[in-house]
Amino acid sequence: MTDDAERTVNLRPGDSAGTGGAAVGPDPRGSASEAGGDANVYGGRTRSERTIGRDLLAAGLLAVVLTAIGLPAAMLWQILTPRVEFVVVEGGWASTEAYPSGYVEGDLAFAAIGLVLGILAAIVVWTAMRERRGPILLLGLVIGSIGCQVVAWKIGANEWQRFWDSVERAPVGAHMWRPPSVLFVELDPAAAWAALKVGNFTTALDSLQLGALAVMALAATFTYTVCAGWSRRSSLRTDAPE
Repeated sequence: MTDDAERTVNLRPGDSAGTGGAAVGPDPRGSASEAGGDANVYGGRTRSERTIGRDLLAAGLLAVVLTAIGLPAAMLWQILTPRVEFVVVEGGWASTEAYPSGYVEGDLAFAAIGLVLGILAAIVVWTAMRERRGPILLLGLVIGSIGCQVVAWKIGANEWQRFWDSVERAPVGAHMWRPPSVLFVELDPAAAWAALKVGNFTTALDSLQLGALAVMALAATFTYTVCAGWSRRSSLRTDAPE
């Protein structure tokens, strides 16, 4: 069989040949275009689909995580805040200092911890949750920050109540150290709701005085807003075009 006959036999229907009989394969640019034609790609990264439901889920998980941080925050607050010394006397108790500074230092330490946690939380959320940046995530940050400080406050209140129960049982002359507590807070959602039902908005607001419990949320909101203000992208997402 001649060389021309061999080439004729080897050709099958559908085979294509270029110049000189060389086979031409599929265009790699065409297949890449077909495979990624529907993808929204910026900078070599595929942009994930963004929906309100996913943003709400991310915000909810963030709020839960921040609220859980209230436990170690309460432990840190109890460790850092100096305690007020009391002595049990006949018929009650008395402070060993005329004007103990521990009362105010409890609120100051609580607010300082909340300030630091709020700034750190906003920076971490802005950096780690780029795909979900926006007002919904900010809402989760605010709710979680308030939840964090409410948990820390409640733990401190339980410690405070146990202290006074111990004072009542302690013998005369015993020295005890009062744990820190947040004084300038009036938070009673049940009373606020009861006042709202009868249209008494002033009493409802009086029962929702967060005081130091709002420090972390304010710090987180301010820091997150500053980060958004410096962003070069209107969507705040790093994978979107400028």
